[in-house]
Amino acid sequence: MHRDVMKVKEKKARYKVCYMSGDDSGFDMMEGALLVLEAMNLPIDWVRADLGWCMWERSIEKFGEGDPRCNTVPPETIEAIKNTDATLMAAITSKAGVKGFKSAILQMRQLFDLYINLRPAKTLPGIGTPLKGDPKIDIVMFRENTEDLYAAVEFYPLPKEQFDLHPGMERFKKCSEVATSWRVFSKEGCERIIRAAFEYAKATGRKTVHNCNKANVIRQTDGMMKRIFLEIAKEYEQYGIKGIEENADATAMWFIKNPQDYSVVVASNVFGDILSDEASQLTGGLGFAPSGNIGEDTAIFEPSSGSVPKYAHQYRVNPSAMLMTAKMMLEYLGLDAEGAKIEKAIGEVLVENKPGTLTYDILRDFRGDPNWEKNAVSTIDMATAIAQKINPDFKGEKLEAAKAKVKEMCDWKKTIGFGK
Repeated sequence: MHRDVMKVKEKKARYKVCYMSGDDSGFDMMEGALLVLEAMNLPIDWVRADLGWCMWERSIEKFGEGDPRCNTVPPETIEAIKNTDATLMAAITSKAGVKGFKSAILQMRQLFDLYINLRPAKTLPGIGTPLKGDPKIDIVMFRENTEDLYAAVEFYPLPKEQFDLHPGMERFKKCSEVATSWRVFSKEGCERIIRAAFEYAKATGRKTVHNCNKANVIRQTDGMMKRIFLEIAKEYEQYGIKGIEENADATAMWFIKNPQDYSVVVASNVFGDILSDEASQLTGGLGFAPSGNIGEDTAIFEPSSGSVPKYAHQYRVNPSAMLMTAKMMLEYLGLDAEGAKIEKAIGEVLVENKPGTLTYDILRDFRGDPNWEKNAVSTIDMATAIAQKINPDFKGEKLEAAKAKVKEMCDWKKTIGFGK
């Protein structure tokens, strides 16, 4: 019998949680999220760690540009994750074309075998969807998180011997430059992500699991995933759960036309990446989109929103994605009721639409406020409004003390890593 990987391995009276403020506006988002969590008096002890572009710059400063020890993830961060029960991570900055640069989150997914990328997309009160008829959307995407094209098995320039690996490479021998990225699937990788999706459907009372693939064209990799999906689906028919496989491009179309027909969706890494972003856009955009990277031994929760470098340390960004990510982390720790309070409070603030409670993006994109720049509030102001929905007594000296505490916790000038 497999353990429930959607929950922490060991239930405890108090948990140690690693928090990482990421880069740029990630620090502001994390500060806002921690403020709300402070209002809830949770059984959590926080452990700081850092990663991302800020650590890349720190490593270059210490080792020198081009040194193989330069990285976005310092050893201290790896140890912090190993020695805590879960990790809450803010958005990080990645930059293309930087020699030797390694994505921090891709490294974490591989190092800790975080094979589930969980991406819920659910319509929120006061936000809705841009689709006609305002359908109620509640999609939970299980994206395979360690294989496929993101396994980072790439070649440039292509070694000569690889031109002889497959007859299909013959026509590329005359090309001046060739690069390849291997699309790696394993039976074990397919089985565990598909089974996790069906187990989630079983545990939550959901009645359908869709698999999105291109087995009609990509016959070996997607063909294997489709075959395994259909085999596993038969096991869950006894629970009233129907397995449905379809082409991924059809799924992209049906997400727009009938998103309410989808519940649990399982897909390969690349297709899951694309489809989960599409689903998020139907439910408010990435500013409201949480995610979790989950494995057998630990989990790292991160918002799907970017780090918004242009607004770094200006407290302008919407904290909702970070807070919904914190909700997912609380559910992982078995604190489901506390997580539900966060979602409920966000919905109430959005619906009430009171002056002095919403960030610029909500006023501009969802309220049509012509004076959105003037009327927008800070990340911390919106977080405060949400926190006070959960705990009405969170004000005065108590609020100010909490603000000072989380500001110190997220001080971007006091990052930890590479011996500093």
